Amino acid sequence: MDKEQFARHWDAIRGPVKARWSRLTDRELDDVQGNAEVLIGMIQEKYEEPRKAIEMQLGRFVEEAQRTTG
Repeated sequence: MDKEQFARHWDAIRGPVKARWSRLTDRELDDVQGNAEVLIGMIQEKYEEPRKAIEMQLGRFVEEAQRTTG
């Protein structure tokens, strides 16, 4: 997953992120501010998912955002 693309499309992928990892609060998502590393850390802490799986899912969200927003 490209971190720059993640940051650029953060507003578009925030909703899908919230839907997938619903234990993340709106405040926590506000704190992400487009920083993939911060989000990955939060998800790992709350869900104990492997980093690679999180990165793959976030990458899919970014790809979808690119298709819909250009």
